Amino acid sequence: MMKKCRLILLLAGLSMSSASLRAQDKIWTFDDCVEWATTNNTAIRRTMLNIQTARQDYLSAKDAWLPTVAFNTTQSLTNYPSPGAGRNGNSYGSTYNIGASWTVWEGNVRKYRQESAKILEQQQNLAGDDVVKTLKLGILEAYLNIMYAEETVSIAEQTLQVSTAQAERALKLTESGRSSQVDYAQIESQRAQDAYNLTQAKSNYESAKMALKKILELGIDYNLQVADVKFPDSDVLAPLPDRIEVYNTAAAWLPTIKSNELSKEIYANDIKIAKAGNLPNIALQGGLSTGYNSGGSGWASQMGHNFNENLGLNLSIPIYDGNSTKRAVAKARIAEQEYDITKKELLDNLSQTIESLYIDATNAQARYNAGISQLKAMELTDDLVNRQFELGYVNPLDLLSAHNNLLNARLELLQTKYMAILAEKTIKYYATQEVEINN
Repeated sequence: MMKKCRLILLLAGLSMSSASLRAQDKIWTFDDCVEWATTNNTAIRRTMLNIQTARQDYLSAKDAWLPTVAFNTTQSLTNYPSPGAGRNGNSYGSTYNIGASWTVWEGNVRKYRQESAKILEQQQNLAGDDVVKTLKLGILEAYLNIMYAEETVSIAEQTLQVSTAQAERALKLTESGRSSQVDYAQIESQRAQDAYNLTQAKSNYESAKMALKKILELGIDYNLQVADVKFPDSDVLAPLPDRIEVYNTAAAWLPTIKSNELSKEIYANDIKIAKAGNLPNIALQGGLSTGYNSGGSGWASQMGHNFNENLGLNLSIPIYDGNSTKRAVAKARIAEQEYDITKKELLDNLSQTIESLYIDATNAQARYNAGISQLKAMELTDDLVNRQFELGYVNPLDLLSAHNNLLNARLELLQTKYMAILAEKTIKYYATQEVEINN
């Protein structure tokens, strides 16, 4: 997964203009949405910068093993207001030095910092994986919301057709004297309400598409069209895997949990670094230098005679540092306890998430089974009442009651259907790291 994330982040460097051209005039499948988001989303691109920064931090920690070399020169002019006999009142001097220094040993601080920097780089890659996870689940929910809203529009259109036919029938009964104007007004009012419901359903459909456009970061002028998906009852009522197995699998791969596991090593290194304050420091130093002063022999002669080479070994042994090392070690040990706290928090959150998903999925599947039977009963009742209405045997209130009961049964079944699908596919993602919607 980490390698995949790094590949995704490299792809994020593609030109946005060329990517935008590819996005135009297409029907988006779920896989298209995921692919697009993981190469163009701002959060992904920002994570790529964080990974690059972490890489440079690691290289800096690695470079700490290298020696430092510097060139220094001093140019000075000295004025003597009362020079002695035979002495010039002004003196010019210059020194030139090339010095090198290398830390031989400092309690392995460089080693521990390099190890921690490497771990931090791995954590940034895991952060990229977590962004991809969040994107996939967000796209899944947004995509299913579009499917739900689209079917809601279809139900609203069918309902409006029925209520329009009922209103036309009521008008004929009123004109023939078999029904009153009040009865017709009630049925016409229902037709107007169904017309508004259709408008509202279309508005919700556009809002659902806008939510997906926001994730994909498509412009306001882009007309997003998604591929139609049909979910059979087998998808809605798919058996759920064992929740304990799903929990254990997710705990093993979730980026946030893996990142916290890596933090344990960083805390351990921080303690070792703090303890190094009690250890000696050995440094090797060397240099080449020369100089010149006016008033003596020529510049070239002095530069040659003053040229010298030096090499030294510096040993620093801490004796007492005012307890600063002791306090640093104590603080590092306190920070180490954050690992256990975070681990428990992450596992508790995962446990609650998995359990909540199973409750939602089980409840939605049970409601869906019940909703199928209820919908069949409402359809039979509505059909019977409509036939009786055409014959003038029932009043408008009974007709409208059957009409609304059927509409509510359809909408509730539809809502339950997509709740079950979302919960089931989210559970599957935690179990397999994959999300599939077959278009």
